[in-house]
Amino acid sequence: MKNSCKNIGLILLLIMFGSCVGEVKDKLSKAKEGVSNATTFVKEARKVESRIEKLKDAIPLTNEQLKGWLPTNLGDLERTGFKVGQTGMYQVNSVEGTYKIPEEKKKFSVMVIDGAGPTGSMMSTSYGLLGNFEMETEDEYKHQQTVEVEGVKAQQTYKKKSNHTQLMFSYKERFLVTVNASDMLPEETWDMVRKLKLEKLTDMTE
Repeated sequence: MKNSCKNIGLILLLIMFGSCVGEVKDKLSKAKEGVSNATTFVKEARKVESRIEKLKDAIPLTNEQLKGWLPTNLGDLERTGFKVGQTGMYQVNSVEGTYKIPEEKKKFSVMVIDGAGPTGSMMSTSYGLLGNFEMETEDEYKHQQTVEVEGVKAQQTYKKKSNHTQLMFSYKERFLVTVNASDMLPEETWDMVRKLKLEKLTDMTE
């Protein structure tokens, strides 16, 4: 429940950030004619604009499709619960699954939001930008960094004392993925992400 509340808060933040991206996009489209096409600024602006335009008219997967994709187990971890449509009020479809091994501390939760549609496209673009901010910071409590695993750029946070890993990334520039893993190292967490078979989501898109 606690993680779900954090995820909803993150979604609100992304919507606000996405709105800012939209405003910036409009201003950039007017200003970029006077800026050299070779600048990184203009290149990034065009990428953002292109992603939004591509996704805003795309047809989102239904909640039933998302539910059908969600695996019933991830290796030894069994699915203990799921939610669909929790972000429906924001006009985006989503699915959330929780997994654990009975009587063990290991827990894994994943939330996937389909970034298709007018609102989803803003959120997806904002999420995708997370992977573009190369950063790393570490102290006695946690290690946070931008990583790239098998072509996926993500913000990875590892809390040392609790052995908790969080991943945030955009998959195929459309699906917004947030993972929280308790009692798992980052390497173990990425192994669980592989078992999700996110590629099956893109197979279902039109």
